[in-house]
Amino acid sequence: MPDAIRSEREGEVVTVTIDRPDAFNRLTNSMIADIIAALDASADARVIVLRGAGADFCLGREIEPPAPGSGVNALDVMRDDAGPIIAMYEALRRRRQPIVGLVHGRAWGIGLVLAAACDFTLATEDSSFRLRELGRGIPPCIAMAPLLDRMPVKAIGHLVYSAEEADATWAQHAGVVSQVVPAPELEARGKAAVERLLSFPDEAVRTVKQFLATAPRFNEVNAALYGASLLSNVLGSR
Repeated sequence: MPDAIRSEREGEVVTVTIDRPDAFNRLTNSMIADIIAALDASADARVIVLRGAGADFCLGREIEPPAPGSGVNALDVMRDDAGPIIAMYEALRRRRQPIVGLVHGRAWGIGLVLAAACDFTLATEDSSFRLRELGRGIPPCIAMAPLLDRMPVKAIGHLVYSAEEADATWAQHAGVVSQVVPAPELEARGKAAVERLLSFPDEAVRTVKQFLATAPRFNEVNAALYGASLLSNVLGSR
């Protein structure tokens, strides 16, 4: 599947597109490797945009669960299932610049996780979100892992235990997306968000991302002290 992941640069913005619409943008392990490569190659960009081509953002992964009794061991799971996903999580966290997600259609499974992992996520009113793995007898612990610091535990539990579709309004309230917009406005709203980010000093924007990635694990006093340290670094560099 040539060019199933496209990376395009325009000035200081890199757009990474999941471009496999005939398969609803389901991710294979090779596509995940290409996403990691595209993210790592964007280190000098100021903003990264993540989106999907076609009708859906991403309908999950293209990976068949092992047959019952096949004797799968922990090394098999890590190599074929968990390992690629964990590597992608690490690549997302390595990026110091903000990642803007543009979500439309279905964002299910790893698609939901990618939507939540972006720093600022716009979703259309008709988009939907789902973790349906329990219906196939799979506990989606790997998918839940990066959601733990983005969503309330009760909201994650609702997605997993119900295995039902959630609409964009629910996803916004649950912390998966930042803003819900009419479908015809997604492109314009996304462009405006990127332009607004570019209008701010780059170091200040990256510092905000660093703070939000770390400070939620602190109590209020330590978070404020950490923020003061970051602020002094920014002011001292001017």
